Amino acid sequence: MPSRITQGLRELWLESLVDQASSAPAERVQRWYATLTHRTWRYGGVSAWLDCLDTAFLTALQRDYATTPEALLNRRQGTEPVTAWVGLLSSNPPDTLVSGAELVSNHHVAATGYVPQRLLCEGGLTVDPDGTVSVVNSNLLIFGPFTGTSGSGGSVTHLAVMPGDWQAASGMPLAYVEVDTSAAASKGDSLMIPPGALRIELPAGTAPEAERITMLQATVETPGLAEPMTGALRQMSKAVYSSTGFDGLLYQTHDDVITALVTEWQAQPSLISAILTRRSAAPRNYQFAATKYLRLLTADPGPSPSYSQVLEKELVATGYMPQIITLSGTGATASNPSRLTFGAFTDLDGSGQPVSHIAITSNAATARVMGVVKLTEGVKAKRYETLSVPENLIQLGVG
Repeated sequence: MPSRITQGLRELWLESLVDQASSAPAERVQRWYATLTHRTWRYGGVSAWLDCLDTAFLTALQRDYATTPEALLNRRQGTEPVTAWVGLLSSNPPDTLVSGAELVSNHHVAATGYVPQRLLCEGGLTVDPDGTVSVVNSNLLIFGPFTGTSGSGGSVTHLAVMPGDWQAASGMPLAYVEVDTSAAASKGDSLMIPPGALRIELPAGTAPEAERITMLQATVETPGLAEPMTGALRQMSKAVYSSTGFDGLLYQTHDDVITALVTEWQAQPSLISAILTRRSAAPRNYQFAATKYLRLLTADPGPSPSYSQVLEKELVATGYMPQIITLSGTGATASNPSRLTFGAFTDLDGSGQPVSHIAITSNAATARVMGVVKLTEGVKAKRYETLSVPENLIQLGVG
């Protein structure tokens, strides 16, 4: 069953990579942040979420709520759904920012006895040798029995993976899956998908393997640790806090996370003050920033490099330093609008080694690798020469 992640989901994940203004409705961005906070809390507990927050936010949280943590419950906005569902489609949906309402009107099966089915992916993620990251259903999906005279009302050609609120005004399908063979059900019959038959995948691309793993883990709720999601959550938390302030970040956090924070803080009054104490004594800067850097590498850092692995492959030469990069654009791809220049290299041997790859990373505070691009051929600078990355050369996307 060939699958594809929807453009809307790629846009939301790209926003978590580069803090790009998404063309998706603001409500979708808020729901996506709520989902990420819930996943991180579920897999790692309240502390995993708190560790992703800027020191300035934690300081304000400690100042305003340390004596009355229960007052935070007033910041809840209504629990956001975090489950994923599978729906049946009678035609190929467009790979655009289609809403749940559009899906119902134009593509979704409408038949008596039919309801979407909950998707479970309890077997975890798989990474293929070619770098494709995928997940399959672990449960038997049974649609029907269809009790109307026309059964399913026609053939099912595609499946849609949808969030629990997919029919809401801001609802958005997460993935489309083309069935191997279209099928129709007569009156009284059911349509079934056996465990392991529904596969959702993200092919290899410029986004590191770790990012694609995180995207699927956050989307379909597969078992895992909180750590893979911390980079995205730090990035988005900083962006939300910077744009909407203290209350804005609290309002966009999932209600279950706020409730758990109150319970744990009441039981452990030093919960947040202990984090602030550790940060004040640590050399790492927890004033998270959205600054991004372009780095020149002399070798491939691997399919899913860590920040330290990228730094190990970074060019070392007199006159070289990483350059701050701005990524912009609309849709599911961001690019660099400005030329970036490295050098001049003043050693006798210029840059010394040819540059083979380019990496986009955050700063050391969030230590996140956002993308790695392989050059067609290595490029080396002579003495007093520079190396430049032209406008729009970097095309960063997910899936």
